[in-house]
Amino acid sequence: MRKRAILYIRVSTDDQKDGYSPADQEERLIKFCQQNDIEIVRICHEDESAKDFENRPEWQKILSFIKKNKNAVDIILFAKWDRFSRNVAEAYITIKELRKYNIEAQAMEQPLDFAIPESKFMLAVYLAAPEVDNDRRALNTFNGMRRARKEGHWVTPPIIGYKRFKDEKGKPFMVLEGGKIEGFVRKSFTEFATGLHTIDTLRRRLNKEGFKISRTSFNDLLKNKAYIGQIFIPAYKDEPPIWINAVHEALIDETIFYEVQDILNGRKKMPSKYITLRDELPLRGFITCPKCGKNLTGSASKGRNGKFFYYHCNRGCQERKKATELNGMLSTLFKSLSFNKEGINLLGEILKQEMKADSKTNKTEVLRLNSEIEKHQLRLKNARTLMLDGDFSALEYREMKAEIEEQIKRLELQRAKFSSDDENLTEQIDFCVALLSNIEYCYDVADIETKQQIIGSIFPEKLVFDNKKCRTAKLEDSVELLCLNSKGFKGSKKEKHPIYEMLSVDVHMKGLEPPPLRTRS
Repeated sequence: MRKRAILYIRVSTDDQKDGYSPADQEERLIKFCQQNDIEIVRICHEDESAKDFENRPEWQKILSFIKKNKNAVDIILFAKWDRFSRNVAEAYITIKELRKYNIEAQAMEQPLDFAIPESKFMLAVYLAAPEVDNDRRALNTFNGMRRARKEGHWVTPPIIGYKRFKDEKGKPFMVLEGGKIEGFVRKSFTEFATGLHTIDTLRRRLNKEGFKISRTSFNDLLKNKAYIGQIFIPAYKDEPPIWINAVHEALIDETIFYEVQDILNGRKKMPSKYITLRDELPLRGFITCPKCGKNLTGSASKGRNGKFFYYHCNRGCQERKKATELNGMLSTLFKSLSFNKEGINLLGEILKQEMKADSKTNKTEVLRLNSEIEKHQLRLKNARTLMLDGDFSALEYREMKAEIEEQIKRLELQRAKFSSDDENLTEQIDFCVALLSNIEYCYDVADIETKQQIIGSIFPEKLVFDNKKCRTAKLEDSVELLCLNSKGFKGSKKEKHPIYEMLSVDVHMKGLEPPPLRTRS
């Protein structure tokens, strides 16, 4: 009886380089079948790895065919046993499975007679040789990549904000992308380090600007030390995991990076919830219902001429106000705040003088940090001595060394921060002076996030708008003292300032709302 065969052709990239192409295999297999009077049922070409049969789509089609068409195939024919599999265990399992359907697996160039028990020895050799070759290649690749990592080279695909490059020796490493993506990564860290955003708030904002990234990827990005010029060496045998300096250029300053880590790890405060920001609804989250006292939310309604935005209550009291109306009332409220510009400038200069006085405290803190750094350096030295004396293993020493060096790095960054604090605080004071001196204009031209920061900084309590005016508008104490028409200044007094010997400015007593009229009885 004439035998029926499925020709199974599988080839790898290396095989094609050596001239062992699919066309060559197919031609020789067809010729073999013609010479041996074998009927060809179908021809299957496979491009997947030889390690796993389950992930080979063409092989799964063969199994499906022989299950549906029992006794239609006698042989699965291939060129060599390494075309069938490079995994001994997988190969034996698959051969056993084929025998359930009375189908024999056979190699054209390495034929075996399975009726002879000793043929199993040759089968083991044919299958083990390619598996050993595979394992050797994988080990060489692994060792090569690990060695490259230890030399600081980035061997995996570049992270966001970088692109792949090769040096003159052909070794891969990352270089800065130099475009919009690099700018978005830099902005991600600098904005998050301010502590004014939640992760999702910032991610959504950057998404709108064109930086498309998932929540998980964005979280991983903010934790990746590769952005400060380091590379991770995974644990292997007795070597612990460790970060080392890489050859690629850092994208993020270390101080900003560790400030971000402090926020992520809870050592620094960050916003607790996310509020959707809309340019049309700057007051959302800052106003309460005049009827029930609950927070007003905001939304848009579609009309014939477009969308119309409203602040409204979800508690059933039917409170609903046009957003343009309340936004305008807030602008009017800002116009009514008349700040004492001379007082603001004076306060700015006083704060700068106080900042200089605080530099002594900074010096004390620097001395404390120096002492802490020296203690950790001594611990590291003692740990090395104990390791050399055999009190604990090299693995334990490496783990301890990595932990101590990380602590030293953080302390050094804290120490470096004190040197830049004076300049940063001076800039912040000048910014606040300019903001309060031109509060109405600054609010009008600000983006939605800045508007909400201004509202939250000036008004410590929720606002209530009723009868076309603001019923409650308590000011922050520091802001109230600088406002001419607030109750913070009581009367006009002439005093000499202890630093500048200047006369304090006369102020008036007016609230944000006119006082009620009194009638004589």
